Amino acid sequence: MNSLRMHAALAAGLLACGTALAQSANPNYDLGRSGSAWAPGAGAYAGASLGRPSYRLDCAGSCDQPSLSGHVYVGSMFTPNLGAELGLLYLGEAERGGGDTRAEGVNFSLLGRADIGAGFGVFGRVGATWGRTRVDAAPGSGLATGRASGWGPAYGLGVDWAFARNWSAVLDWQRHRFDFAGGEDGWVRATSIGLKYRF
Repeated sequence: MNSLRMHAALAAGLLACGTALAQSANPNYDLGRSGSAWAPGAGAYAGASLGRPSYRLDCAGSCDQPSLSGHVYVGSMFTPNLGAELGLLYLGEAERGGGDTRAEGVNFSLLGRADIGAGFGVFGRVGATWGRTRVDAAPGSGLATGRASGWGPAYGLGVDWAFARNWSAVLDWQRHRFDFAGGEDGWVRATSIGLKYRF
């Protein structure tokens, strides 16, 4: 329950950041399209997505990957092709070694984006994630248990589609490196789909 309250508070903070970004954004900034105050590659935005994560770790006999991950984020495009994002990640709990392994974190990324026509765009991100992990395992599994935290690299690719004036659908693939108990480190990846709202 404490973790749920923390996630709700962080999500509310991210949305507040998005509102602040929107208020500071130049309302006349666009991609040079006359008669339009909005364009898919310009200004501040907020989004959320759900997906399927995969932990790239030693299974210690058997693994069952989580069924759900979540990502809430805010961002701003400084130019039509370059921006930055701040996001909150929850990557589910993988069953591993007779227990479960969990990862979550806060991601900071630079974003590059290009229009490809008909409202579609492609983007890539590179940055860092401050992650927090917890490992529980059965005695004799050979897995170190406990909590760990730290910074790790992150990157991803995606496609977005502006289907309405302020709304886009987003297909996203990301990888994040986390520290785990016992000095173990490993990558967690997630493929997700979600919505993005541009202010």
